Amino acid sequence: MVTLGAPVALEKIMKLAMKNAVKHRALQRNVWGSVLLMLGMGFAQAQVAGSSDAVLQSYLPAEAAVKDALLTSPLIEGARARRDALSARAQGIAAGTAEFTVRATAQRRREVGPGVSVQESMLSLERPLRAWGKRGMDADLAAQTQALADIAYADALHEGSRELLKLWFEHLRAQADLKNAQTTFVLAAQMQRLTQSQLKQGEISKLDAELAQAELDRISAARAVAQAQLATTASALSRRYPTVELPRADMNGLSVETGDKLGDKSRVVTTRNPSNSVDSKPALPAWPEGANVAMADKRQEFLEKNHELNMLRVDAQRLRLSAQRASRDRLPDPTVGLFTARERAGAEQVTGVMLSMPLSGDARSHHAVAAAADAQAAEDQVRWTEQQLGATFDGMWQQLLHKRNATEWLKSAAARQAQAADKARKGYALGEGSLSEVLMMDRLASDNLNAAERMQLEAVALQAMIRLDLHQMWDFDE
Repeated sequence: MVTLGAPVALEKIMKLAMKNAVKHRALQRNVWGSVLLMLGMGFAQAQVAGSSDAVLQSYLPAEAAVKDALLTSPLIEGARARRDALSARAQGIAAGTAEFTVRATAQRRREVGPGVSVQESMLSLERPLRAWGKRGMDADLAAQTQALADIAYADALHEGSRELLKLWFEHLRAQADLKNAQTTFVLAAQMQRLTQSQLKQGEISKLDAELAQAELDRISAARAVAQAQLATTASALSRRYPTVELPRADMNGLSVETGDKLGDKSRVVTTRNPSNSVDSKPALPAWPEGANVAMADKRQEFLEKNHELNMLRVDAQRLRLSAQRASRDRLPDPTVGLFTARERAGAEQVTGVMLSMPLSGDARSHHAVAAAADAQAAEDQVRWTEQQLGATFDGMWQQLLHKRNATEWLKSAAARQAQAADKARKGYALGEGSLSEVLMMDRLASDNLNAAERMQLEAVALQAMIRLDLHQMWDFDE
């Protein structure tokens, strides 16, 4: 399937088609027709993908601001320090622990018979050798440790991006809840003012007026809770990532007008089409890959690019190399050296070579067995994590598909309920229906609109999270 990265592939297809066309001139017309068709499909899909990206980006913060916020975050700075520490350890593994040893001795020799006393001394230089191929194994282990350092840092960047994305959409949902609470508050306040006017004119009972006041109090409390939640999410986002500007209140994708919809019984109530409040903003961003993309293909891509899983894979390989190195340590390393001695006050000069070999015990074998068990446990953890992450991705994919459908259904329900509530308000303003019916219709319309808006935000958040996990956005790996 042709995706956003299609220009290179299309160029290769064109070259191949031209080559075949030269060889088989009778097929030139069919070949060029196929090429043009594929080009058209590729560019059409690229346009759809570009449009989808534009819609999705309208919900997200600027990429440059996200990158700056992540790179200056204490979390990422700590990850960078841990990467430097692992890099230094990798260099230490490659260098090895063997060191030169200098030995110097001084002694006095005394001959008992003649009573002669002479000065003697010896100087030696020795060093253990990494034998039995251990130097090459240490080099491989150092390279694997460096790879672990790099991928651990990339994983920290990715997890920071995921956290920022979650905080961002939590704030958007809080904005949607507050907007819904403010809308219902305006309607309830208008209803309360109308009922007070009607009560003074003796058109309604005191019970209806108290019912309208109680509804206003309930909605006021809900608005206060929504304001508190918005302040909480704003604080969490701004304190964790201060360089990221908070989202505007109009980024939620749905809107509703809060003008005077009740009016007075003596005048005609004019309102807009309620369905426009649901469809006034861009719809859900489409999948750039199209509707026929297989979940299994995306799952495989997700597992190949997942930092957590790749970090476990690299660590398992590192532990396996460490186990092989521990097994090789059953063969002890020899120590070689040179020495020179001055005996009998310099009358004799001695030079030579030293060789020593430790006699290994059971500890080396036990250490090798333990290292092999650690490596096996890490490999088992990789398989278990791969199963878990695969199930997680399948769940996210299925949720996205169903929530996209649910969004459309909720938007349709919200539009119909808004029309019904609008008619109920008009009828009540003209003396038809009861106040309780109007309040219930308004509450249902508000709840449906809020549910549609929240569902759309959840679907967009899921799509953004999947694209982030597939490294199709905010890919800041260094």
